[in-house]
Amino acid sequence: MISSPDGKTEYNLKRVTVPAIIRRSGVKIQVPLGELSKKMNAISSVVPGKTTMPILSMVLVSADDTSITFSATDLDISVTSKVSGKVEDPGRIAVPAKKIAEIVKSLSGDEVTLGVEGEKLTIRCGKSRFSVNGRSAEDFPKMPRQESSTEFEIQAPLLRKMIQKTIYAVSTDLTRPALCGVLWEVDRNGLTMVSTDGHRLAKVEAKIDLKNVEKADVIVPPKALATFRSYSEGDEMIRVGLGDNSVSIEMNDVSIYSRLLEGPFPSYQKVIPASNKKALVVTRDDLSAATKRVSILSDALTHQVVFSLDRDKLTLHVTTQDLGEAREEVTAAYADEPMDIGYNAAYIQDILRTIEGDEISFRLDRPDNAGMVTPVDEKGDLRQLCIVMPLRIN
Repeated sequence: MISSPDGKTEYNLKRVTVPAIIRRSGVKIQVPLGELSKKMNAISSVVPGKTTMPILSMVLVSADDTSITFSATDLDISVTSKVSGKVEDPGRIAVPAKKIAEIVKSLSGDEVTLGVEGEKLTIRCGKSRFSVNGRSAEDFPKMPRQESSTEFEIQAPLLRKMIQKTIYAVSTDLTRPALCGVLWEVDRNGLTMVSTDGHRLAKVEAKIDLKNVEKADVIVPPKALATFRSYSEGDEMIRVGLGDNSVSIEMNDVSIYSRLLEGPFPSYQKVIPASNKKALVVTRDDLSAATKRVSILSDALTHQVVFSLDRDKLTLHVTTQDLGEAREEVTAAYADEPMDIGYNAAYIQDILRTIEGDEISFRLDRPDNAGMVTPVDEKGDLRQLCIVMPLRIN
């Protein structure tokens, strides 16, 4: 009981307990900085740059008694990645993915301590300390689960190589969505991947025993394949599952889920030339270097370089009215009639970057027909075929 300053009024006050504004949620984990930086760089690539759903710009950090996981999704592709570390207190929180990746990349030290206070994630490493606003884990979308109708195992280096040999030819024309992905043809004799944008086609076959796998044809979006490549570094065996409208890729510490693109994929077998009898054999590095040099003066729109074929000789030349001329001769093996063919230099360079071995073979017909490009000496389980359409010579 106390009185007012004038002594006329008395107040009876009771003790009131005021709750803390920020309560500790009990999450505390310690992870190696190097591994955290690598995983955050990879997982932030899944997060959409612009979205009408702010929660999709977040990464879900989860810690339980046995593991620490980071999850992200754009509703088409979802990734869950495990990170090694020590869990002192389990819990979950959603935080801005790209900002966390940027912070982690800037840190120096060996170990990072992550903690949660209310809806804030604290990051401590060395003498650095950050407190990042987050959101409740309950707001984050549930990660999808897939029932696979077809499953098989494949070595990670082989799958990476097949993706590298096909992803460059994927179309970006959204009016033809089936061409905006890579066709996978799976049966018990192996896996074939095909991509095309209408100007070029890339095909690679892996003749491997997939045992009793069910035959399937699916179109996988390039973002899912790029996500796999960003995570995959070792030579582990991975498990691929194909569902009715989704694909999953399971590695030791990463799970990738993606929706498939709707087909059908065009009948690519019909565009593979059957009558290309003229053979041009050239050293890959020589052709790549010459194409790069000559194309400096090529047209900015078409990038056209003319291949002039003569007996045991290939001459590359460019004439651009506003820029000038360039010419270079390359030693080659060719025994047919002379011929001039125009090609997009960028397309040729893309093909040369994917072909292994010292020499490549062009199988040609006429200057206005598609050319077939293959390695001269193929080793191992892969068989590669590239097709490139010519340009009309100016």
